[in-house]
Amino acid sequence: MKILSDKRSIENMSGDIDGIMDKARGRVEEISPVIPEDEGRSRAERNADEISRRMKERRARGEVREESEETPVKRTEVSEIDMQLTGKILARTGEFERATDIPNDLDYETRSGMLKEKRQGKVDNFRYRRDSDVPEEDEDMTETRHKGQHEFEGYGDEKKVLEDILQVKSNLTVRMCVLLFAGIFTLLLTLANDLSLPLVTIFDKVENPSTFMFTNTILGIAAVAVSYTVIVEGIKNLFKGRADCDSLAAAGMIVTVVTGIVTLFEPSIVRQQFYHVYTTTAIFGLIFNTLGKLMIVKRTERNFRFVAEGFDKYAVVSVDNEDTAGKMTGGVLNDFPELATMKKTEFVRDFMKNSYSTDVADLYARRMTPVILIVSVAVGLLSLVFEKSTAGTTEKIFNIFGVISGTVTLCSSLSLMLIVNIPLGRAQNKYLRYSGVMLGYSAVDKFSDTNSVLIDAEQLFPRSMVDIKNLKLIGSNKIEECILYAASLSCQAGSILSSAFYKILRGKTEMLCPVESYIYEDGLGLSGWIENKRVLLGSRQLMINHSIEGLPSEAKEAEYAKGNMVLYLSVSGIVSMLFVVEAKASLSVAKWLKELGKNGIVSVVRTVDGFIDRDFIARLFGVNADMVKLLPFRFHNDYIKETGYTDEVSSPMLCSGHFPSFAMLLTGTKRLKQISTLGVAIQAGACVLGFGIALIMTLLGTFGQLTPTFIFIYNMVFLLITVFAQKQRV
Repeated sequence: MKILSDKRSIENMSGDIDGIMDKARGRVEEISPVIPEDEGRSRAERNADEISRRMKERRARGEVREESEETPVKRTEVSEIDMQLTGKILARTGEFERATDIPNDLDYETRSGMLKEKRQGKVDNFRYRRDSDVPEEDEDMTETRHKGQHEFEGYGDEKKVLEDILQVKSNLTVRMCVLLFAGIFTLLLTLANDLSLPLVTIFDKVENPSTFMFTNTILGIAAVAVSYTVIVEGIKNLFKGRADCDSLAAAGMIVTVVTGIVTLFEPSIVRQQFYHVYTTTAIFGLIFNTLGKLMIVKRTERNFRFVAEGFDKYAVVSVDNEDTAGKMTGGVLNDFPELATMKKTEFVRDFMKNSYSTDVADLYARRMTPVILIVSVAVGLLSLVFEKSTAGTTEKIFNIFGVISGTVTLCSSLSLMLIVNIPLGRAQNKYLRYSGVMLGYSAVDKFSDTNSVLIDAEQLFPRSMVDIKNLKLIGSNKIEECILYAASLSCQAGSILSSAFYKILRGKTEMLCPVESYIYEDGLGLSGWIENKRVLLGSRQLMINHSIEGLPSEAKEAEYAKGNMVLYLSVSGIVSMLFVVEAKASLSVAKWLKELGKNGIVSVVRTVDGFIDRDFIARLFGVNADMVKLLPFRFHNDYIKETGYTDEVSSPMLCSGHFPSFAMLLTGTKRLKQISTLGVAIQAGACVLGFGIALIMTLLGTFGQLTPTFIFIYNMVFLLITVFAQKQRV
C-alpha cells in the first residue's frame, strides 16, 4: 500500500511539472513566437526572417526612419566634369586601323570604390607651381661688423632683430651728422686758407695759428670720439693682422689727430709753407666709412623686412658633392663644376652673418693698410734728408709728422667702403622687385664662379606657357579614362603638362589614379603602371620602341600637329589617344636663359617630357644648344636630393622660386664681382699713384706743395672716377 501511495505521489508531481512547463511555453510564445522548424532552411535564413520581422515592428512604432528619408551622397565622376574640350577633340577619319577592344574586368564605379582609400595622397603628388611673370670669410671680422646685434634664429625673433637694426641705423645717423659738421667746417677752413678766400681773421692760420690748430684738432678729436668703435676695432684688427676698411680710416684719423696734438706745442709752425695739417681728408675718410655702413644697415633692414614675410622661400645653394656635380654636368663643362640650384625652405640661417660679411674692399684694406703706414713712415724719414725748407731739429721733427700724415691721407682711398656698397645697394633694389634677395657680398664670394645651374623644366615653362590644343581618341577606351591616365602619369612624374591637365580636370585632383611606378626614358617619354595596366605617354619613337599598335601615319600626325608637338598615350600595348601640345616661351624666362648663356652658365634641365630636347629648348628660347643639357633619368634621385625641401638652410641669397629671379641673382654675382674688382683696381691705382707723388715730392724737397686742398680734391676725383666707371659696367 505504501508503494502504491508513493507511486501516486510521483505521478501527481509529474503532472504538476508538466503543467508548469506548459505555462512556461505559453509565456515564451507570447514574448517570442516559435519559428516553425523547417529542415529545408538554414539557421541563418531563419534568423534573417526574424530580424526582418522585428524591423517591421520597429518601423510601425516609428523607431526607425524610412530609407527614403536618407539623402545619398553622390560622388563626382570624371564624366560630370566640364573639361572644356569643345573644339579640341579631333574627329575619327578612318585613316588608320582601330585598336583592338580591351575589355575591362571592372566597371568604373567598382574601380573607384576600390581605389577610394588610395587616393588621399593624390593632391600631394600633384605639384602646381605659380608664376609671376674670394677667400673664406673671416668669422671674427664678420662678428665685429654686427657686434651687439642678435642673429635671426627664428620667426619669433623678428621684433628683437629689427629693433637692433634700427638702433644701429640711428647711431650711425647721429654719427654721420656730427662728422658732416666737423668735416664741412674743417673743409671751409682749409679751402679758405689754401685758396686765399674770404675768411674770418680768427681762423686765419697766418694771423692766428693757435686758433686754427686748436679748431682743427678739437674737431678731429670730436670725430674720433663719435667714431670710437671704428677707431678701436680698426686698430685692434690692424694689430691682429686682420685689417679692414675701419683700420684704414682709423689709421688716417689717428695719425692726423696725433700730428695736430703735437703741433699745438708749436702752432706757429703752420705759418711755414712746408707744413700742413690734413684733418679735413681724415675726417672725410670717417664720413665715407660711416656712409658705407649706413648703406649696409639700410640694405639689411630692407632685406629683413622682406625675408620676415611669410612667402615661399627658395634658398640658392651649391651642389657641394663634387661627384654628384660632375655627373650632372658631364659632357658640357671643361672646367671644375660649380653647380647652383634652388632649395625650398622655411627659414634661412645666418642672416646677420651674411648681411655683414666682409667684402673685397676689406681684403684690399687688409693688404694695403700696413703697406701704407710703412711707406708713409719711410717717406717721412726721407724728408729729413731731402726737405731743404726746414731749419733745425724741431722743424725737421714737425716736418716728419706732416709728411707721414700727408702720405697716409693721400693714399687712404676714401671711397673704399663705397666701391662695393653702392653697386650692391643698386642691385638690391632691382632684385627685390623680382622677389630676389642678396644679403651681402658673401653671395658674390660663393656664387660668382658658378658655371652651371640645376633647374626643372617647370621653371622654364610656367603656368599658361604649355597647353593641350587638341585631342585625338584613337583606341576604344573612354576619353575620360584616357585623360585621367595621362593626367595621373604626368602629375606623378612632375611633367610640365601638369598645369594643362589641372585646367582640364577643373582642379578635381582627387580623381587622379595612383601610379604604382614609373620611369622616364630619356628623350622619349614616360612609362608607368596604373591599375595593373602599362601606360605610356611620350613621343612617336617611344611607341615604336615598345611596338605599340595603331599609330597613325607620319603625314597624318603632321596634319594634326600643325607645327606643334604630338604626344601619344598607349594603354596595355595599344595606342589610345593623341595629344597636340603647344609650348610657348615666356619673355622673361627667355631673357634670363640667354643671360645665363652669355655669362658662361650651362643650364642642366630635369624633364620627363618626351617632346623636350636640347634643340627644342634652344630653338624656342633662342639660346645656344651647347649651353643646355637634359639631366638623365638615372640622376633624377640626385636632383630630388639636392633640390628637395629642407626646414632651414644657410644661404646668402634667396628668391621666390621663379627662374627669372634665380638667374638674375646668379648673373648679378658675376657682374658685382667685376664691378667691385674694377673699383678696387681704381683705388689701388690711386694709392700707388699717391705713393709716387709723395715720394717724388719728398725727393725734390717740395712736399709742402701737397696742400690739404690738393689731397682732398685728389681723393674726390678718384671717388668720382670709381663711381662713374662702375656705373658704366652695370
